Amino acid sequence: MFGLVFKNYVFINNIKITSLVLAFLGCSIAQTLKAQIPLIAEDEQGSLRVIGKNIINQDCNSGDVIEAVFPISNISTDTIYISQVVPDCVCTHYAFPEKGIPPGEIDTIYLFLMSKNVPPGAFYKRAIVDFNDGSMELIIEGNISVVRPIIKPGERPIIYKPKQIRVLNSTQKEKNSDEKLH
Repeated sequence: MFGLVFKNYVFINNIKITSLVLAFLGCSIAQTLKAQIPLIAEDEQGSLRVIGKNIINQDCNSGDVIEAVFPISNISTDTIYISQVVPDCVCTHYAFPEKGIPPGEIDTIYLFLMSKNVPPGAFYKRAIVDFNDGSMELIIEGNISVVRPIIKPGERPIIYKPKQIRVLNSTQKEKNSDEKLH
């Protein structure tokens, strides 16, 4: 009787361990595929188009805020209303034209990556923009570095002050803001 119970216990624990390993491998494979497979095909975008690229690559230090600027154009004959912007992470905030984009006009969608609570290393953040007749995908990717305080004997430590970095997509000139965040 004891041998049968012990064998069942070992068997159940082996199944649990195998399940955990498979779940971990599944997550890492999903993360790899996530970076390679676009969520929205080019022909499903509808009447709004990103002027330039829909991917912005920007490295930053932990605590910085990346402001990604995506100009968009309405190529239809009707006013297009953005119904929602859905980022894939709580660290990504957004701003979009809520009153609609008239035909032939250009407006802007802003994505803000708050890097304070994002782990250091490579990051890949997406936001899906839904509007009247389609959806589009906007992406911010890059690398987050940690800046350690500089401590010298007898002096006050020098602590990194986070910055807001404004990044325009490839059609416009990039510039960094020296404004300090509080």
